[in-house]
Parts: sequence; structure tokens; C-alpha cells
Amino acid sequence: MNKIITTVLSAHVILACWASSVFAVEQETSQAPVDFRACKFRDGKGMKDLEKVNVRFREYANKNDFAYAAWVLTPQYHAGAGFDVGWLGAWPDSESFGVSMERWQAPGNEVASEFNQVIDCSVRHEMASSLPINAPESTPINGVVMFYQCSLKSGKTLGDAYNAHLEAGQAMKGKGSLAMSWFYTPAIAAGAIDYDYYHVVAFSRYSDMGATMEMYVNGGGQKLQQEILGEISSCRTPMVLDALSVRDRDER
Repeated sequence: MNKIITTVLSAHVILACWASSVFAVEQETSQAPVDFRACKFRDGKGMKDLEKVNVRFREYANKNDFAYAAWVLTPQYHAGAGFDVGWLGAWPDSESFGVSMERWQAPGNEVASEFNQVIDCSVRHEMASSLPINAPESTPINGVVMFYQCSLKSGKTLGDAYNAHLEAGQAMKGKGSLAMSWFYTPAIAAGAIDYDYYHVVAFSRYSDMGATMEMYVNGGGQKLQQEILGEISSCRTPMVLDALSVRDRDER
């Protein structure tokens, strides 16, 4: 059974170039790497071709025993995404990231070559540090994911924002929201960005998303979140993408 975009991780980030982007939060949950690639289909190729390669990738990852989860993201609501499909990958820790990347880039990797024949992922490739807000213990099923770009208010820190999102997330959960969410801090190859972090929200289905939207707009959720987050940060309207699992982290 396919599983969706949402798992995100827990483990210390150890790369030096990564360290400048992470922040200290007084909690037991640790940060961990996620990887995003923006891709365009090669001429004459499409989703059916990618699905065939995804099957090969799943077999490859299972054989190499990667603790890795991956999803294909298709833009749904956006103001010009600039890519056909996105690839989101997540590791439980940075050591797993290093091992899997070495193997993936090894000479003669036929699966990597097959991907390159179907999609060109040179449009964008970056990494982020992830912390869970309202995250499930296991990888959820396919669904929909929303990426908000958020900016800190003057004098506020990433730690302030994360703690505020934890409070707001629990408040919305208490009102019945089925949203799953994470806090992504841009790290490697983020470039010259005009925001500080991503608030990532996912749902198993559009009906769950719609119910939370109704709760937010007409059920007091917006006022509640403004009271908690209003003086900490502000977030732009999100991009919404459909999410299809390629591999569950615990798949064998």
C-alpha cells in the first residue's frame, strides 16, 4: 500500500555546512535531513514512465537496506511552480543520508541512470532540517501537502517560532483537526531566500484538508492561531501539492 508524504524524522544533523541552519530547542526530539528535488519530464516522458522507475527504485532501496522514505509531489494549487514533479526524500539521521548518497552516486548505478532518462532534476536541489510538530509515528498514506514560507518578526528566533507552532498545532488538534505538520529550516543550497522557514502541513485526503479549512476560517481557528503566532512570525499563502509515496521508511 502506497504511503504519503509526511514522515519526518528525528536525529542530529552532523554536517558542518548544515550546522549553521539548525537551531537549539529544549526538547528530546532531534532534527534530521530532508531532501527536495524539482524536476521536469524529459521530452516524450510522463508520469507513467516515472511510476515504472519508481518500482525499480523501491526494489533498489530495499536491497540496499536504506532507512529512507520518498514521495513524488505534483503541484496542484500554485502561482507557477516551475517544475512538473517534485521528489521529497527523508532519512532518520544524517549518517543514513551519507551512506545512501554514496551508494546512489556510485558509478554504474542503473536505477539512477533510468531516472535521468525520465526526469531532469537540475531545476532545483536543496536540503532542509526537519522537526515534527503534529507528526505521526509511522509513515502516513498518500494525500496532500501544503508548504508555507514563513518569516520571523523582529527579535524572534527559530526556536520561538517552533515552540509557537507546537502550541498552535496542539490547539488545532484539540479542535479536531487531522492535520500533520513539520517545521523545515532551509539548509544546504537554499540560496538567497526572503523567508526563514517552512511550515509544512499534510493531510491524508482532501476532505480532511477541507474540514480543517472550515475550522480555520469559520470555526475560530484563524483567531486562535493569530493569538499564538501573530507576534512571532507570519506565513504566506501556501503551495499545495498532491503526494504519492515511492517508499515507506520501514519497507523491506
